[in-house]
Amino acid sequence: MKNSKIKILALLVSLSLFTFNCLNEDDKPIQTINADSYSSLNELVQSIKPNTQTFSIDPTVTQTFTGEDGTIFTINPNTFTDINNNTITTPITVKLQEYLTLEDMILGNVQTISNGQLLITGGSFNLTFEDINGNTVNANASNIQSQIPVQTDITSYENSMQYYIGDSSIVDGREMVNWELNQNSDSWFQAGVFNIFGLEQGLANCDVLYDLTGDTPTQFEVSIPGITDFSTTTIWMVIEDFPSVIMLTSLNTNMTALKSYDNSIPTGLNATLIAVTVDSDRYLKFGSLPITVAGDDAFSVTVDYGTTEELTTLIQAIAN
Repeated sequence: MKNSKIKILALLVSLSLFTFNCLNEDDKPIQTINADSYSSLNELVQSIKPNTQTFSIDPTVTQTFTGEDGTIFTINPNTFTDINNNTITTPITVKLQEYLTLEDMILGNVQTISNGQLLITGGSFNLTFEDINGNTVNANASNIQSQIPVQTDITSYENSMQYYIGDSSIVDGREMVNWELNQNSDSWFQAGVFNIFGLEQGLANCDVLYDLTGDTPTQFEVSIPGITDFSTTTIWMVIEDFPSVIMLTSLNTNMTALKSYDNSIPTGLNATLIAVTVDSDRYLKFGSLPITVAGDDAFSVTVDYGTTEELTTLIQAIAN
């Protein structure tokens, strides 16, 4: 009787092992990754941009309209012409994106840098015009005015702020914005509002160059554990000492990290890095790291899987 029980037990164990070994790959538990997926870094960038606001205006009379975040625009009659320089009298569609906070600047992929130099920013926007057929039109800048309700803390910089125009381009597969001082328009700061008279169509910014005089300029680099292909990675720096958001896009000499421009960062700068990447399986990963720049630093930011909503929440927490 005892031997029979042993034989039965042995048989049951053998059957269990046989069943386990015969499991198909499809029968194995599937690992669940809590992350959104994107075909490219650019798809992610485009997906989190603030919505475009649209207005329809009559170009034959003075028009005033206000963006959702409070930017006011005034456009005088006879401002728009077609490719043949004929005055347009049919309705004009206005398209507007406002980037008045550091959060919106990151989400809108609008960096605050001018030819490698840091900018202190009071806010920006993108304003474009189309005719009834959806074609871009010419706009006479002298007939357009704007008033930006400055929402960033530019205390002690108010009277130094100037009007910069932005140029958007693709650099190493990334959408980048560079700002240049506009010297053909009048601008001034008054009672919390930055005024521009002679507004160009396109990207506009209320800025002043950060003055490195008296500082020790330096640079730093940022790596991400497990990341070797930085074409699907972007790193933002949100500066705490003054309102500015920078994107790191240049590879270091060994192509193992992204770096800031040489001698563009003041020693002692306090900031937070936000690293965002799309991995080889197209999953979103991101992470952050508070830093203080000591000089020629090599920082490392750990990233983990996450959703677009979680990334947006992280950006909001750091930028506000």
